[in-house]
Amino acid sequence: MDEKNAYLTAYFNTKDIAKRNSLLKQLIFDLPEDGKDFFLKVYKKERYLDMRLTAIRGYAAFASEEDVALLMNKMLEILKKRPKSTPYNYQEYEILRSAFLLPYLQEKYPYDCFKKFNEQLEKQYEAMPEVFKGIFTCDDKGEHIQLISPTVVRKNIENFLRG
Repeated sequence: MDEKNAYLTAYFNTKDIAKRNSLLKQLIFDLPEDGKDFFLKVYKKERYLDMRLTAIRGYAAFASEEDVALLMNKMLEILKKRPKSTPYNYQEYEILRSAFLLPYLQEKYPYDCFKKFNEQLEKQYEAMPEVFKGIFTCDDKGEHIQLISPTVVRKNIENFLRG
């Protein structure tokens, strides 16, 4: 089994979300030959928006704008429901907004579906209290960059939740 197939198999066999996320990031840079099917399966498997959008990033390298738009329209509907289920969804929002995902996708594929998704994401992000903004981001490789120390973040969020 070659290295890429080992990654593909490992992805679907692991229950560890951090490991799956790491493998997925590796695969969007390696772009396996059967990437279109793989990334579509990943999109359908994952429930976190950031992992789904990462799968779309890989899928977009193989798919038509129309195929990508179908997935992004579903993503947009899910995103619109997030404030009800997860009102302070800063972790997903920050990853989606980072150089690794939406800015990259909008630059590489100037599709209307990415623009619409970004507009909705920014609207929801701006509606959150300031305490949940600017805590971290990701670089263009998807690596986490802490902007505010975890101790300060914890203290600020605890103070906010106490009212």
